[in-house]
Amino acid sequence: MRNNIILSVLFCVLITFSTVSFAQEGGVPCLQVRNLLVTEIEEGAEVEQAASEVSQTVLDEGMFFDPAGLSYLSENQTAYQSLVELLNDNATGFELAIAGFTALPEQAAQVVTIAILMFPEDANEIYNIALQMQVISEEDALLAVINAGVDPSTLTATAAGAAGNTFSPLGVGTGAAGAGGGDTTISAN
Repeated sequence: MRNNIILSVLFCVLITFSTVSFAQEGGVPCLQVRNLLVTEIEEGAEVEQAASEVSQTVLDEGMFFDPAGLSYLSENQTAYQSLVELLNDNATGFELAIAGFTALPEQAAQVVTIAILMFPEDANEIYNIALQMQVISEEDALLAVINAGVDPSTLTATAAGAAGNTFSPLGVGTGAAGAGGGDTTISAN
């Protein structure tokens, strides 16, 4: 009888740990990285030191990101570490992107890519805030999204976020059916 109780308790513990482990594997990378960061900080590390240790651990152990994402993070490790540090105060991709653009104004493309890698479900919001804040061109923002592994056709630019079409459609010009500007038809002269 006692052996059955011990086996039952052991079985319950194993099920609990396997469920927790499975839930962690399928989670969003940012939440997992943020949990590691918060744990380091709670253990007494300064935010900058904790961000350095966590970002290096994630890269060394190949945690939470696919191989392409890990490769990008390794190539842009300084920006990645800075964004990990910002995770302490910013809990969404939108917030992280805004904080990243402020902290790293010269690295807007890296901020977009890394923020999307960390918060893939917020890709559209991150893309739009980059356009709205005008920290990056629309073309560079699209390249950053592609670097993060997101299909750009899934994005929708908001009216305030759209950078505008830089190409004039045919027919726009002087005399083009009252559209103003020059007519684009070739003269017979």
